[in-house]
Amino acid sequence: MSFAAVIRQRTTPRSVAIGLFISAFAAVGAFAPFLPVYYQSLGLDLDAIGLLAAAGSLAGLVSAPAWGMLADQVSGARGVLLVSALASAACAVGLALTSQPAVAAVVAILFWLAFAGIAPVLDAFALELVAADQHRYARLRVWGSASFVVSTVGVGWLIGQTELRSFFIVLVAMLSLTAFLALLVPRRGTVRVQHRLTGLRHVLRNRTLMSFVSAALIVWSAATAINGFLSIYLIDLNAPAVLVGSAWALGALVEVPVMIAFPPLAARFGLARLVVLGALMLLLRGVVVVVTSDPLVVTAAMALHGVGYALLLVGGVTYVARYAPKGSEATAQGVLSGVVLGLSWAVGPGVGGLIAGALGLEQMFVLATLTSLVGVVAVALAVRLRPRDP
Repeated sequence: MSFAAVIRQRTTPRSVAIGLFISAFAAVGAFAPFLPVYYQSLGLDLDAIGLLAAAGSLAGLVSAPAWGMLADQVSGARGVLLVSALASAACAVGLALTSQPAVAAVVAILFWLAFAGIAPVLDAFALELVAADQHRYARLRVWGSASFVVSTVGVGWLIGQTELRSFFIVLVAMLSLTAFLALLVPRRGTVRVQHRLTGLRHVLRNRTLMSFVSAALIVWSAATAINGFLSIYLIDLNAPAVLVGSAWALGALVEVPVMIAFPPLAARFGLARLVVLGALMLLLRGVVVVVTSDPLVVTAAMALHGVGYALLLVGGVTYVARYAPKGSEATAQGVLSGVVLGLSWAVGPGVGGLIAGALGLEQMFVLATLTSLVGVVAVALAVRLRPRDP
């Protein structure tokens, strides 16, 4: 009997899901705050950094639904998580070893193609575990936010003690751990796998889902336009590296109690209201960033972002799970993940980088905040179009 098989006998699917959220989001915490700074250290300008983020995110937009369909129709969660994590780790090693901007750009796109498979399949696996009580997904996802906090603070400290490239050590280690934990995922879940290629078409034709996803795209694009350059902006304001890491950690730290409280909040106020409130909190964060240049206040504003992120992300995953076509759950989550982690990061930093290169970061933040206002209205209208809850 293999070592993984022995460990699998001593674990539960819930504990495996928690471990995957911890390792996967520790990986995100290792690179998300520092990758734009790393690109800048290679000699890339703001507009080039934005375009590179856009290209990588577009790659994720294409690959996330593809990974979801692969999990739904062919291999299940275990195979997709394993391959995605291992491929991401290999690309991270290549990105760490290069000093050529052109090579880094190619490897970064390959990284996003691989990494985009983790989030939607992990979300679908977690939602399958909670079954009909979908609001309890937040109690699993919260472990990812807690892990993100520890990772960002720890990596920020590590960079301060060593060098910028040291964040790749944590990134590769956490992706390797994710690959190992993927081996502990049951081969098949309780959902019947559909061996056909119509799942994506059914998802894209679902008006309820696509109205919400389109509205969420506006909100997330505005948020990512700010987040994509937040670390660079803080450094321009003479903030130390540890404060940069702390800003991202603060946002994730606030997510923890919000996600824990999400099930009773949803039961009390309804899923739609929480989703709109999440979009509104992201708008308020943008307003604070626009009206101040104090690095401590900008950092504190990440608390608003944490509330908005938790409500909109968990609410969005739950909303999509509620209205996803039967048998296409991972595909639907792949579409949402493609928007949240793919298209929004292409539109936000891509367009934002061009604006920042021409007008400066401050003016770009103003336009992003105005876009966020449009997004709040769009989300409010989208959730009102939903059919009666099943």
